Amino acid sequence: MDQKQGGVDTAGGHRAWILAALALVCIGLEIVVHLFFRTAIGYTHIFYILLVLSALWYYRKALLVAGGLVCAMVATSLVVGDLSWATAIRAAMFCIITWVVASISEERDRAKAELQVKKEEAEKRHYALVGYLSEATLRLKAPLETLRENLASMRRQIDLGVDTEDMKTMLSVQIAHLEQIIENFRELNQEIVEERDDIPQEFGEFLTR
Repeated sequence: MDQKQGGVDTAGGHRAWILAALALVCIGLEIVVHLFFRTAIGYTHIFYILLVLSALWYYRKALLVAGGLVCAMVATSLVVGDLSWATAIRAAMFCIITWVVASISEERDRAKAELQVKKEEAEKRHYALVGYLSEATLRLKAPLETLRENLASMRRQIDLGVDTEDMKTMLSVQIAHLEQIIENFRELNQEIVEERDDIPQEFGEFLTR
């Protein structure tokens, strides 16, 4: 678990450095190209790289990055004196693209998380059933083997010509053994179903009938 968290922290650190470097590049372009070369065309396309990555990694928090770029662009436009509808449109596009990508990314990751939870629940239910079957098998194997040996012994005695009344008595004993095994199995089902809430409800109802 610690290793996983460490991996997430490392990835988050790398992402922060990447975004910081891209932000410096974008602000540098805004200052150099717009403020000194007096042009606002072309270089702003690079801003979308920063905005899309921010939205993919940090969802709607990336709107803060978009807001920062908008503020920088408006500030340089005021200094240069070319604030216009084109500036407003570019600013709106920054925010819209960021919001759209962030929403899609957030929904995608949410769906993946829900799918992972369902997968883990399905695996848990599967292992619960496997555990139940293993436990039931272990508890029933010995008495059933004993019953089989007793019936085999009775079969041999029939070949030797055992008395009918004696055979009836032996059969009655084995029937009683079998009824006890069935009752033990019912008790086992009830005990397991009551104690283990990870067994699916439909299986629990079947086992306790």
